[in-house]
Amino acid sequence: MFQSVWGDAFLANDLYRVAHLHYRYHKRLLRLTPLSPPDIMHWTYPLPLFMEGCQNVVTIHDIIPLTHPSLTGIDPTRFRRILSSLIESPVHFVAVSETVRNQIINLLSVHPDRITTLYQPVEFSKQVRNSISNAPRIAPADSFVFYGRIEHRKNIERLLEAHALSGTKTPLILIGPDGDDRPNYKPYGSSSQVIRLPWSNRFSLLRTLQESKALLFPSLAEGFGLPIIEAMSLGVPVLTSRGGVTEEISGNAAMLCDATNIVEMANCINILDQLSENDKKRMIKAGLERAKFFSSNLYKRNISSFYEKIKSYPSNTIL
Repeated sequence: MFQSVWGDAFLANDLYRVAHLHYRYHKRLLRLTPLSPPDIMHWTYPLPLFMEGCQNVVTIHDIIPLTHPSLTGIDPTRFRRILSSLIESPVHFVAVSETVRNQIINLLSVHPDRITTLYQPVEFSKQVRNSISNAPRIAPADSFVFYGRIEHRKNIERLLEAHALSGTKTPLILIGPDGDDRPNYKPYGSSSQVIRLPWSNRFSLLRTLQESKALLFPSLAEGFGLPIIEAMSLGVPVLTSRGGVTEEISGNAAMLCDATNIVEMANCINILDQLSENDKKRMIKAGLERAKFFSSNLYKRNISSFYEKIKSYPSNTIL
């Protein structure tokens, strides 16, 4: 046991590695039996673990290894096997979007009553906003910005091609580490200016976003799409992919494009590059309104209500 800012906490040394090794050799979940179990054990990722004597909750952020296996290095067979083992146990699931929830219901035959959508909270306090404003500037203002892992799943190569095709003189800033598949992020034309930042301080990143012309986030597959709401919270217009999670999360507050259509994406970049003040204000207002849906207070109410409901279920019962 140790003291944390949230109160007493317990440390299980090397638990995740042991659980994965146990699952590899025994093909079943590692079952934990604490002396004093909590009311609820909320696993925030699907792990081959189950805690006895309490309600088990597992958050599934996405099932991209099953829906888009070519876009991730995660073994889809093993991923599905772990999910199946959890489904066979008395576990309730949480999805971070309705799109992912429906994918889990349809692809894994999970009963709808066993999975609840709890959107991630996205909110910047006054203190954080002050830190953003005072952070060192790492890139020119009024640029286009993409941030996240630089990988094929994020549609980087099409984005760069569309940026070049648009003919814009506005730089595109790419912030984030290289993914395992290492897509080509060199500019596609001599007039296309691309600034690559492999890493950035969090507050400097958010300052770059806040001062940008727009976030360009035409991802091919997401579980939530955190940059969309972060941009909207900071009053930044957003371009993202039509359909799926990104359209759900952005609501009606973003410009949408077919993520596989480079010409359409280039046209959208052109529109954002030449937005009138009125159209920019309209997009920012819509984004700020959409961001309220992901407030911390709303999340606290939703998760508290969810936990109360879960505690009322009979223990070790599959709904």
